[in-house]
Amino acid sequence: MKDHIIYSIFGTVGAFFVSVFNFLYGEDPVRYLALLLYGLVISLDWIGGHRAAKKDGSYASEYGIEGAYRTVFLLIMPAVGHLIDQITGMPGIAFGFVIAAFGLHIWKSMTANVVRAGWEKWVPEWAMNVVADEIEHKIARATKRRQEKEKYLKRDA
Repeated sequence: MKDHIIYSIFGTVGAFFVSVFNFLYGEDPVRYLALLLYGLVISLDWIGGHRAAKKDGSYASEYGIEGAYRTVFLLIMPAVGHLIDQITGMPGIAFGFVIAAFGLHIWKSMTANVVRAGWEKWVPEWAMNVVADEIEHKIARATKRRQEKEKYLKRDA
């Protein structure tokens, strides 16, 4: 009897989340794969960024919190694209555009973070050339954050 109740609860919760997911992003299996790839690239960006910030001393919880808000935004945007497709009757064009546009930006960020983390030996030369400007910007921002952090810590000492 106890297992029946547990299975019913999990079944209800799962059905709810699948329904919400299908409403927000659509039901096409290709969309599932696109969102899986999108989510994986976001995760790799977080991993690389965390490691890079720890390595160069620019790690700060405030910046991580901002990154969490950014991630929520990035996860909501494909839903907006899908809803635009539904309203206009387009066959996934807005959804695909949003995934591609934001996915390219996240890929650049992830690649730059991986290089900053010291893992550049696994990044092809052509990819580093494509994201060279992103790497420079990230290094400059990290240097600025580290200087601000040092200034703040000296003030408290």
